[in-house]
Amino acid sequence: MKLSGKEFDAMQMGWRKWYIEKMELKTFKKFGLAIKGADILEVGCGSGYAASLLTAEQPHSYTGLDIMPEQLEIARGRNLPGASFVEGSADDLSRFPDGSFDAVLDFCILHHVEGWRTFFNECHRVLRDGGSVYVADLSKRCIHLVDALLHWGHAEEALFTLKEFEAEANRRGFETVHKTSDLGLEGYFRFQKRKAEESVHV
Repeated sequence: MKLSGKEFDAMQMGWRKWYIEKMELKTFKKFGLAIKGADILEVGCGSGYAASLLTAEQPHSYTGLDIMPEQLEIARGRNLPGASFVEGSADDLSRFPDGSFDAVLDFCILHHVEGWRTFFNECHRVLRDGGSVYVADLSKRCIHLVDALLHWGHAEEALFTLKEFEAEANRRGFETVHKTSDLGLEGYFRFQKRKAEESVHV
């Protein structure tokens, strides 16, 4: 699902950039995200603000994936060294070979993805052994509050509770290493890929 015009405009504002840097990325690092020398995939990279923070820390590679060409145009315009931006959805990572990445990052976009369950299967495949998915995302309750106030019109099929979100990750081959939440509205997770013999895919 693409962003509505109102939400697209909101995502370009300074408050959103502040929150990515000071809250979400900071929490990922607290949970163990190592950027330098790593191969990083960001799903829903948007206009590339998080990419600018990540590439400044010298990953081996950075790839940003987004479904909206207008977002990718802004991201590419940043001319970030070593960054690659490609069009696509978080629930279809088929363009990437098995074991391509050390970490997959989500800065609050999976509540737009109706195939968010499939996202975990895709991440399990493209991550190397020991790789992790770092998630900052909004619960169904939070989105309902946002839509009541701002009328952004999120698709109900893409929404989840934080409990069912974690349970789905665990069912699809990931162990919860760290988690926390802000009043049950935004959840932060680090899911680490289990060894192949320990994983169960549905």
